[in-house]
Amino acid sequence: MTRVLVVDDEPQILRALGINLRGGYEVVTTDSGAAAALCLAA
Repeated sequence: MTRVLVVDDEPQILRALGINLRGGYEVVTTDSGAAAALCLAA
């Protein structure tokens, strides 16, 4: 399954995007650029 990284500092946006995308993707969410960089490096 394709993994999607969603980055936003608004919890409501992260939640909404996660719900909408999880039907077709493995969704990883984070609220900061630093955490996103760590996810991408892994």
